[in-house]
Amino acid sequence: MNRFKRRRSTDSFSNSSEPDSPRKTKQRRRAPVPRPLVEVTEADLVLVAERFADKRYDSINGTSCHQCRQKTDDLKTTCKSENCVGIRGQFCGPCLRNRYGEDAKEAIMNPQWVCPPCRGICNCSFCMKKRGRRCTGILIHLAREKGFEDVKAFLGD
Repeated sequence: MNRFKRRRSTDSFSNSSEPDSPRKTKQRRRAPVPRPLVEVTEADLVLVAERFADKRYDSINGTSCHQCRQKTDDLKTTCKSENCVGIRGQFCGPCLRNRYGEDAKEAIMNPQWVCPPCRGICNCSFCMKKRGRRCTGILIHLAREKGFEDVKAFLGD
């Protein structure tokens, strides 16, 4: 039994004497289109952030990292899987190294690299919730304190 009914939106400014007034229609989502593969040269790799301090916030031209969700101007990874869409395959250098023990520059240059969400090992809060697990928060310091190189190894995923 559905307790909530959809209400029809009515335009309070519409006049019944104007039959040709445009009606608001709900736009449907388009099917996701995979990102095209982009040629990356060795010279482009200097744009990859090594540390969080190397990242600069850019709300206009920046790209978002799937893990930290920061919109910055550094170069991020691109997943090569056909099924990956949106920012799922985009990881900044510090997140990929601290959370998964992978090098972003190697991932960018690897034509077969598949992102952690597509491999089912992503430990960001959204993906953890989707798998029915608790969010991890910032665990890199605890992981290193316990002798692990990255959060993935610490969690045992």
